[in-house]
Amino acid sequence: MLAVIVAALAWFWWMVFVFLWVIFIYFTFALAVSKGRSPLLWVILALFLPLITIILLLVLPARSKS
Repeated sequence: MLAVIVAALAWFWWMVFVFLWVIFIYFTFALAVSKGRSPLLWVILALFLPLITIILLLVLPARSKS
């Protein structure tokens, strides 16, 4: 019985992690678009280096349209 409870909790926390990761990737996408950067490039980078990517996007200035 204990093994079933542990397995269920492990699945639950795995799903919470995936849900938060998807929200984080969407935040990275939205931030890149708002700064005028390539969203696909920054999302791919965020898949491998999530915290560094967000810090870089927050520090980089917005790209000028001219």
